[in-house]
Amino acid sequence: MDAAASPQASAEPAPIATPTLSGATASPDAGPPPAPMRGDVALTTDVPREPTKEKEQARDTPKERELLGGFSLQAVLRPSDVAPAPKAQEVSERALDAARKKTEARLAIDLSQTRMRVVLAGNGFVLPADTEIRARTDRYGHVVMLPREGTYRVAAPGALRALFGERRLDVAPLAPAELLQAGEGPRRFNFRTRKVEVTTRAAKATFELALVKESGEGGSLLCRALLDLMSAPPSTPLCATEEIPVHAELRWTTKGAAIFDVVTMVKRNDLASATVAAPPATVTFASTPIPPDASEVLLSRAELAAFRSAPVDVPPPQVEAGAPPPENGLVLSNATDQLRFAWIDGVPVAWLAPGAREELPALVRGRYTLQWRTFLGDSFEPGVVVTAPGTSDLAMGDAGAPR
Repeated sequence: MDAAASPQASAEPAPIATPTLSGATASPDAGPPPAPMRGDVALTTDVPREPTKEKEQARDTPKERELLGGFSLQAVLRPSDVAPAPKAQEVSERALDAARKKTEARLAIDLSQTRMRVVLAGNGFVLPADTEIRARTDRYGHVVMLPREGTYRVAAPGALRALFGERRLDVAPLAPAELLQAGEGPRRFNFRTRKVEVTTRAAKATFELALVKESGEGGSLLCRALLDLMSAPPSTPLCATEEIPVHAELRWTTKGAAIFDVVTMVKRNDLASATVAAPPATVTFASTPIPPDASEVLLSRAELAAFRSAPVDVPPPQVEAGAPPPENGLVLSNATDQLRFAWIDGVPVAWLAPGAREELPALVRGRYTLQWRTFLGDSFEPGVVVTAPGTSDLAMGDAGAPR
């Protein structure tokens, strides 16, 4: 009882050193952490100021015309478990390959030190081609700019999943993500990579992060966007400074996967400030939803007709009593509560909103493989053989229980 207290009784453990990771809570010296954007609140005009190392900007250069250093990437989003075309002499693999290339979900990405611009360059999205998605390191969320509108909308954190899949800005609940370091990855574009596994309630993903000198925090914005697709918080400490995600496999907890692949990477020193500003001074805020659209056919009549080199005899189509049979092509209808893409012979040919109906009259008489899928591939039906002329009605029972 009379023994002196141990000198270690009041000792404090030394803090554990941690690497600087984008998205982590900022220290007092680094300023406040990023503030989340809100879909109903306009943003102030953004004017990035990032002088390049190659040369100093002229003092009389307007801010919106300043040139920034960074990187330009070309990337694709690919689904898994796509049903292939049937084996038959009349199937034109050349036409299918051309259609597959046209409808590929391609992304043109510009990364500066603190800004990101993603342009939907392919024809396989539910949003119009040339739609832009922009982001900045000091705010959580994204700026969405539809082509030829002159306006922008705000996608709050958690909204990209609905934006890509449903053409809406609904915010999905975010849940903490678990990170596991998975060692060194393969070299890509002659850069070293490390692998990180990320697990959320929506998906389990494997990321390959390339260490790219002079890329700043731009890659962290691309990480945030990919994390948003799997309902992870934007503050998840995935990317460190000067890291860019070059490959990611998002395996959904339901089924299927989406694969993100960077196919080209080019260093830039001529990115105009206005092209990555989020938002730029040339657009105004819109609080209205994205204009709805019932359906869209992604290929021309000639491209659809080229799927077969010649017609073949097929049984007459079966239709409901009192309904006239289609004279040619294929009639699609979506009776589920999810927007769905119709894939024919491994090619996305159309998307239909809930309750929509679409006709593909150019399909030549014959047999085709049809598969109904969501854009991200987290829900899909087995491929089935259908005949043209004919119909395909996707009902709620076919698509499973709504989520």
